[in-house]
Order: sequence, then C-alpha cells, then structure tokens
Amino acid sequence: MIEVTELTKYYGARRALDRCSFRIGQGEIVGLVGKNGAGKTTILKILSGQLLPTEGQAMIDGQSVEDNSIAARAKIGYLPEIPPLYGEMTVSNYLRFACRLRGVPSEQTENRVIKAVYYTGLKEVATQRLGTLAKGYQQRVGIAQAIIHSPPVVLLDEPMASLDPIQIVQIRDLILSLKNQHTVLFSSHILSEVTQICERVILLDEGTIKAQGREDEIRSELLHRRRLSLLIRGTSDRLKEVLAPLGNIEMVIEPFDGRKGSELISASITTEQDIREQVGRMCVEGGLGLLELREERHGLEHLMLQLLEGGGSEPS
Repeated sequence: MIEVTELTKYYGARRALDRCSFRIGQGEIVGLVGKNGAGKTTILKILSGQLLPTEGQAMIDGQSVEDNSIAARAKIGYLPEIPPLYGEMTVSNYLRFACRLRGVPSEQTENRVIKAVYYTGLKEVATQRLGTLAKGYQQRVGIAQAIIHSPPVVLLDEPMASLDPIQIVQIRDLILSLKNQHTVLFSSHILSEVTQICERVILLDEGTIKAQGREDEIRSELLHRRRLSLLIRGTSDRLKEVLAPLGNIEMVIEPFDGRKGSELISASITTEQDIREQVGRMCVEGGLGLLELREERHGLEHLMLQLLEGGGSEPS
C-alpha cells in the first residue's frame, strides 16, 4: 500500500532525507520514529502530496505521488501535527465540510458523518464548536476527517503530541481500531507508545533510516553492541592500563557515586563481543578490586537512544 524507494529530499543545501526505502502492506500499522527534525514530517508530506521529492519515488497503492498526484491523494487520509480545524464550526458541520472537500456524494454525507462520529467517540461533542474542545477531542476530530472518505491509507503526524496520559491511551486505542479498514503510517518521537500499537517500526535519524522491522528484529539488530558495567576499587589510570590490551573498546570512567577522590570507580565498556570473562580475569590479575561486573540489558527505547546518539556509544 505504501512503497518508498531511495527517497531523498533537499531544502536548499540541507539534506532532509537520504535515500530512504521501505514498504508497508495492506492492513499494517507502522510507526515512523525519530527525534524532532529527523525527517518524519518530510516523509509524510511527500506521501500526502504536499512536497515533491528531490530524488527517489513514493507510491500509494500503486500510484506515484509525483506522476499521479491526484490519484494518489485520493487514496489517503492525512492528519498533520496541528489538526486543520476551524474553531467556529461544530464537529458535525466540520465533518460535512470535510466530506465535500473529499468529494463524498451528497447522498452519502450524513451516513459518513454519523459513522465517523461514532467510530472516533465524538457523539457527546458532535454539536460543540471545535474551538471549545479539549486537545484529545480535537485529535479525534482530526482523525475523523482523515477517515471520513474511507481511504485505504491513513497518515498521522504526531497524533499523540501534547496529550495527557488518559488521552494518549484513548488515541492509541483509536489508532489500533483503524487496522481493520486502513493501512496506517504514523510518526512519533515516543518509542514506547509506538511499540504498543505497531507491528513494525522505522527508526529515522537525520534523514536516514537506521533500522526497521518488528520490535524483536530491531532489538536483535541493536544488541550486537554489548554494554558492561564495572565497579572497581582502584584508579582510572590503572584500569585503562590493565584493559589496554583489549584494543578497540569504548570506555567511560567516573568516580563511583560522584565522590571525587574516592578509591571506587565505575566504568562502562561498549563492545561488540562478549568479553566479560576476559575483563574479569584482567582486572584480578592486574591487582584491581573487582566488586561488580555485569552486562546491562535495556529496553528498546534505551537501545534506540544509544543508536541515535552516535553509533551505539553510551553518552557520558
């Protein structure tokens, strides 16, 4: 339903996307995840026909967003980060207006509005003005206008931004319910929310796709880098000297519990190999007091943060 091939976008001299490629099948819910400025909105704007790519191709249900823009746009519903709402209109009148914009036949309009209101949980506010609604309800209205014409593909840009915890749960459940009738691609910078909704995740950083797949696939890909945590009685200089034969490892050393002048130091080592036994033996033979040695295992969100903050190295 969505096919992106070698997608590249420049804004002047700045490269916003760099040869991004992915496919999304019918009925999938996929999350596009990355920090602010990673390129998520640029991808959604290209897919929705608002921007043209500099290079590469994007297809919606077999239609090129560049060569067959009208046909491609007819197949999508789109919610930008700021919902396109008119505060003086009531919910029902706004959805009727959205039907006209989307070319829904007049004889079908009322039925479509009733279904959208029911489907998105807007019945109790259907006669209220949009400007009086809480943020969570405004997001529901934004999703309702995106699905009012029954598009096969729904694109949602940060649909849970600025919501409180209860509203996040409600919008999450609403997005999950779209799976039965739509293919959904939505962006977010909150990985923990995305993994509760999506079958697959696309990790984006500085316009480049760093990883994509199911949560377990990404976890396996990221876990090729191991992080060891040590608590040592000794000095940082001596520890560096003892572990120098290991060669290419990334190591961060600091006083234990922040106490300067303490004889205890904590260290973290990032490596691609399981070197726990070797590190333990070298510390003992080197006369260091090895009080703790463990391999840290983190959730996917922590692993993603490591990946996006510099090739897997742990921030100091």
